[in-house]
Amino acid sequence: MSLTVAIFEDDKDVADLLKEMMETKDFNVMTFYNLKDMNWQNCDIVLGDYKNKIVAFKTLQSECSKRNIPLLAISGDNTDHLPQLLKPFSIEELQSTILETLVHFKRNVLKHHEAISENSNLFKKTS
Repeated sequence: MSLTVAIFEDDKDVADLLKEMMETKDFNVMTFYNLKDMNWQNCDIVLGDYKNKIVAFKTLQSECSKRNIPLLAISGDNTDHLPQLLKPFSIEELQSTILETLVHFKRNVLKHHEAISENSNLFKKTS
């Protein structure tokens, strides 16, 4: 099973290069230049250009958070968002950062569900 990645990058050449590189590693990749195309919501992870002039990163961050989709910032400079990957990077760095991000994200989701489950047990009637 391959992962589906949505890329939000305002530079079409960079987006196309990322897509081409990632497809050689068997990722399913979709590039987006706005949030109107709702297909981006069907991805496993979003790569967002931190300084995107078309889709503001903070907006993308909010939308990903609402939909429980992990977001990886890509940028030429350090950002205030983690996880992040600094340009230029190799396909191997990108691949490992994506996988690390997904593992970390899934662990946090599991911890959240376990905490909810534990809290709901507090109110169960015991015999």
